[in-house]
Amino acid sequence: MFTVIHRRLFAAVLLPVLAWACLARPVLAGDSVTFALFTRGWPPFEMVVNGEPRGAALDIFRVSMPVGVETLVLMLPASRSVLRTPGDRVYTRLECREWMGDAGLYLWSDPVLKLRTVLLSRRNRPVEYTGEPSLYNLTIGCIKSYSYPEVEPLFKKGKAFRYDVNSDVVLLRMLKAGRVDVALFDEYTARWIIRRSPELSMADFHVSKRELGSSQLRFAFNRHPGWESRLDEINERIRTNREAGVYAEIMDHY
Repeated sequence: MFTVIHRRLFAAVLLPVLAWACLARPVLAGDSVTFALFTRGWPPFEMVVNGEPRGAALDIFRVSMPVGVETLVLMLPASRSVLRTPGDRVYTRLECREWMGDAGLYLWSDPVLKLRTVLLSRRNRPVEYTGEPSLYNLTIGCIKSYSYPEVEPLFKKGKAFRYDVNSDVVLLRMLKAGRVDVALFDEYTARWIIRRSPELSMADFHVSKRELGSSQLRFAFNRHPGWESRLDEINERIRTNREAGVYAEIMDHY
């Protein structure tokens, strides 16, 4: 029978030994990976719906990580900050190298998805992009604090004028109302917002046939010790998913 003395012996001797054994187990690189979701939102990739994380980036994340790796989500207003944390946890985000001035600090996967930057204008006053001169003297709607490398030189030279707003939806409404001449969006975001906004329709807008530019979305990881050795495994899954149309199917859902 398990007496009081036995119970006390277990608590005094065996429990500390078991606790030490658990702590002594090495943290394996990639036991889990945490996606740092931007709580301000980047539809359809990153969204918070009724307090829950949602979006295409999370779906892409979950099908791209190695088998057996736990996938977690952490919602943050400054989500990129965790990528600078070496620590004992692996963090990731879907990003483009061109968007990050400190890109060399992180580990990067192979390309996951191509983002096209498109020029939107009003249907009754269409603007077709044929190069920088086609944007001269236009007011270009932008999201505050976002960088637009395709047109930044025009702003610096005073050849075009930047008008900042805080919301993608507000920017599309302003474009429809004629308060800005054109606006720049990644194609997925523009179509997602327009489809889900009762007051907006694709019939309201003209999409330039020529894109302004494109970028490749990749997974950016913090430099967790040992994680670099798993990039080949992740890249193989990314290539398989791309060839099988997995990412295209996810985006079709949005």
